[in-house]
Amino acid sequence: MQRGDMETESTTSPDPVTEDSTDWIRFAAAIASALMIVLLAAVVLVQIEVTDAGVAATRSCGSVLDSVVDRSGWEQWWAHDLDEPDEVRSALVRTSRCPDAVNQRVAVAAVLGIAGVVLGAVAMARRTADRSADTDASSLGHRVARIGRLTAALGGALTVLGIIAIVMLVADADSTLFLYTDRLVVAVVGLIVLIPTITLFVIGRVLILLGGNVERDRSDG
Repeated sequence: MQRGDMETESTTSPDPVTEDSTDWIRFAAAIASALMIVLLAAVVLVQIEVTDAGVAATRSCGSVLDSVVDRSGWEQWWAHDLDEPDEVRSALVRTSRCPDAVNQRVAVAAVLGIAGVVLGAVAMARRTADRSADTDASSLGHRVARIGRLTAALGGALTVLGIIAIVMLVADADSTLFLYTDRLVVAVVGLIVLIPTITLFVIGRVLILLGGNVERDRSDG
């Protein structure tokens, strides 16, 4: 009996080294995720400038946020270029260079956003794994919770990618799509399209809660 107790203690006692390593990984992932979000905000808010060496002119295109909220775009750039002095007007500095500059900044923002989400998911996954480490892998509650985590992760990832795609589409100041419709309409339609992915995420969270309730009921029983 005493020997069996010793074996049980040896199999269930946590490894301090493993716990420390997991904590550091979670902490590093959380810090990196926060850093990616800060960089994302900076990329979205900082003004974009373009330079034409031929006329030695540097002009502002606005920020990615300005393009999203329609404070800058092809019409504004064209109008500002027409107001330039003759030697600069012919180069159409903003009209010719701002679309590519804005699209490049949006691509950088998308990469930072995806990296932030992935690192955040790593931090959350580590914490979830720690909480469920002592759960019986064969139990019904654990299986339901595991399916819920996978479903929520898939739904969350698809939702984030969809939001990034919508932002990139709306922020594309040179898109011919806006010759036929308004940016607001595109954004609203994009959010409607995201309803299934949001629903998938909600279903996953509900399954996690159900799995936890099943485990608690079994423990109480």
